[in-house]
Amino acid sequence: MIYLKDFKSGMLVYEALDSPVRLSILEELLEHGELNLDYFAKKLGVSNGAITAHIKKLHAAGLIEITTASGVRGTQKICRLATDKLIVDFVGRPPAEGRVASAHIDVGQYVGYEAHPTCGIATRERLIGRFDDPACFSYPERAEAGLLWLSYGYVEYLIPNYLEEDGDLLELQFSLEIASEAPGYAAYFPSDIHFAVNGKLLGCFTSRGEYNDRPGTHNPAWWYGNLGQYGKKILIAVGKEGTYIAGVKVSETSLSDLALTPGEQIRFRIFVPEDADNRGGFTLFGRGFGDYDEGITCKFICK
Repeated sequence: MIYLKDFKSGMLVYEALDSPVRLSILEELLEHGELNLDYFAKKLGVSNGAITAHIKKLHAAGLIEITTASGVRGTQKICRLATDKLIVDFVGRPPAEGRVASAHIDVGQYVGYEAHPTCGIATRERLIGRFDDPACFSYPERAEAGLLWLSYGYVEYLIPNYLEEDGDLLELQFSLEIASEAPGYAAYFPSDIHFAVNGKLLGCFTSRGEYNDRPGTHNPAWWYGNLGQYGKKILIAVGKEGTYIAGVKVSETSLSDLALTPGEQIRFRIFVPEDADNRGGFTLFGRGFGDYDEGITCKFICK
């Protein structure tokens, strides 16, 4: 689902939908599921070059996914719908007012972990240790990591506590770039990724798969092309009425349930349980990798 919390956030989507050809492409994908670019050119009577340009706009807007597959005529680009719903929230949640304090936490600055293969960790310069060795998550250079992945388990971070004695917290937010972790690579590899604060479950985000159809915008040149390249940027927002992930309410867990107070530790955990329905792991992108060149951003929005 694509959730647009205001009009301006949907500029790419509006542009992508403003074309009879692109709307026809979406209709064909809705009917057939997966199609290659040659199909659209023949079906719609449009040149391959023009179809490529239309596909790029739909992909940039997050409306379709593109993967590659080997065929009798060489490698083909395969398209499928990336979402089942598009919601424009005319009202949305009330805009935050007052003080906003934020912090950036690099993905390697975890204070606790449990990693199960396939797993690994890397800085922008090199792989840390070896592939599929959980012990490498304890190496000192992991503090400089910009990428980590595991098939199940967790990483946990200490979040700076910006609460003040006389402050009224309206919303606690976390934003991060994340994808599934498939052995090798799989475009469709769902994973139920959970989030918790101080042991209290916030909710679950189901990642569709591991994205490998193009290099991540910020990936270093040495990063392996057959592994995950980028993720989806998601926002986890805990307010007074519950928790939202990517704009969708996922649980009743509210700020009062977290009972946060000034001066106490705040622990943020990202995890995939061993018994998850979709145990597809996660790949967490930070500085120097993926599309956003940043790790975990945390915001305290107060009155």
